[in-house]
Amino acid sequence: MTKQLKADLSLIAVTIVWGASFPIMSVAFKSIPPYSFIAIRYILAGLILGIFFIKKFRNFNSEMLKPGILIGLSLGLGCILQAVGLLYTTPSKSGFITGLNVVLVPIFIAILYKKIPDFKTNLGVVFSLGGLALMSISGNMGINKGDFLTLLSAVAFAVQIILVDKYSKNSDIAVLTCIEFITVGLLSAVPAGIIEGFKMNLNIFSVGAVLFTALFCTIFAYGLQNVAQVYTTPTHTAVIFLAEPVFSALFSVFIGDKLSGRTFWGCLLILIGMIVINIKPKRREETA
Repeated sequence: MTKQLKADLSLIAVTIVWGASFPIMSVAFKSIPPYSFIAIRYILAGLILGIFFIKKFRNFNSEMLKPGILIGLSLGLGCILQAVGLLYTTPSKSGFITGLNVVLVPIFIAILYKKIPDFKTNLGVVFSLGGLALMSISGNMGINKGDFLTLLSAVAFAVQIILVDKYSKNSDIAVLTCIEFITVGLLSAVPAGIIEGFKMNLNIFSVGAVLFTALFCTIFAYGLQNVAQVYTTPTHTAVIFLAEPVFSALFSVFIGDKLSGRTFWGCLLILIGMIVINIKPKRREETA
């Protein structure tokens, strides 16, 4: 098994955890508003990670701040814009438009590095995007303010993936991830204070949801992403992350949602897309 395949499998594990978080957060948001939830989740994750890897900060300097802050700003903006966009558009359209980052990543890579993705990568993108469209598109497909804001969030998420690719190879992953989390938390705290006033109703479920998302969906998931992207490409990462709505749909069954035929076939296309990008062409063997 190659290092890239191991990295891609690790990223699939990340999407499983993120998929499980959607039904949990949908219930938790009834007690803790979205921006406040995001702020608490990421600040808590940053503090826990910082305490656990406190020795890593002994040689801390200002140059170590830039990568983490840039990645955190792009991730934080993506989360905020996506949340605001949901006020004006439907969840299905939001999921599809956010998933457009799978197209934006190879476009940005081609522009920045003058590197065109190979055929199987492009084919994997087509299959995955088609699957996401099948799962998400229904009803009115007109463009509104929420759609535009969600598109901007897709741009931010694409930039975050590219920035992780750029900085993770030459940075201390623990320090980088810790700074990323704190940046997202502080950025989210601004709308949490202004719009929501940090009003929340803490109970056993909401506290448990914060702890679950902080530990598993944030520390584990983003930490694993930052490590895995050392060994795989940004486009692979973007395609694999399209599995997030697949696992979200599967786990949502536990809170009463039903899987439609469109969802099943969409999930299948996304799975095919992930398999396609990991197919390694056989090398030609020399004949005697």
